Amino acid sequence: MSQETFESGFRLTEAQKAKFATDGYVKLPGFLSPATVDMLLRRTEHEMSTAPDNFKSEFNRLKYDFESRKDDVYDLIATPSFQDTLTSLTGRTLFLTFELCFELQSGVSKGFPWHVGVQSFGYQRADEFGCTIWAPLHPVRARGQRGGMAYVPDRIVSGRFIYDQIEPAIISTLEEKARRGIATSMSDYFAMRAGILNSPTMSDILEMHCEEDDFEPGDVLVFNKYVVHRSVRLEPGELEKRAAFVMRFVEEGSHYDLQRARNLEYPTEKYGHKQFTRSHMEIGLPDGALLTDSDYFDNKPMRMVHMRATQ
Repeated sequence: MSQETFESGFRLTEAQKAKFATDGYVKLPGFLSPATVDMLLRRTEHEMSTAPDNFKSEFNRLKYDFESRKDDVYDLIATPSFQDTLTSLTGRTLFLTFELCFELQSGVSKGFPWHVGVQSFGYQRADEFGCTIWAPLHPVRARGQRGGMAYVPDRIVSGRFIYDQIEPAIISTLEEKARRGIATSMSDYFAMRAGILNSPTMSDILEMHCEEDDFEPGDVLVFNKYVVHRSVRLEPGELEKRAAFVMRFVEEGSHYDLQRARNLEYPTEKYGHKQFTRSHMEIGLPDGALLTDSDYFDNKPMRMVHMRATQ
């Protein structure tokens, strides 16, 4: 397909820019064209047909490392409305790193609890910018069947401390326990990762300050990597399943953080846990190298979201 097929003609408003600057996220109605939604539905269905069994209690299907070519995705990224919107929102030139897709099943899948994207951004230095586009491909009704996401303004609670302090401290705590002869398990690891943001006190704070929006196919949520968010259960109703497509971006000039990548690899090395992705290690760079230098990423020029001179 061509860039013109995916051009939505979306135009960002000053109110939307202010919302993103203040809260770290913004809903963009009609950001994706109908042709783009159709393409992403086909893409996610193809990828989820070979999804691994990880996180079956959280999602009906989840796929991280896409196998199919990205030609249509690159055409989408190259559209003027896509490039202008993302660079105007973030004030940065961006680089596409990964795609993901998730599927909730009505009345069954619980999704992820409160979290930030440490798996997707854990290979990047903690203080460098990253953001996500979340595109539900079926309708979301916040006061109906639900099945969307809840998110908290990062001016109220920012997840930056998870990247800066908690994630490194989890590994150092487990290593110290091992030195003291205290046995640990995968259950301990996951409990520590989820425990801070999902403790009774923190959960109460997050629930009282979160937002949850309606979405039509074509609407997206853009949020920075510090925004604390969670899945919202798809309740029994007319819609049997709800799929979503996700894109992760980092700012141009981001650096590989080898220690953080090794921290993500800890459960595999320590407990033999089979992870749903090892991309954090497969990037394969020395510490401090530019992420855009990694051979893991093909077609690097096509992954760039540039600020245009006319902006």
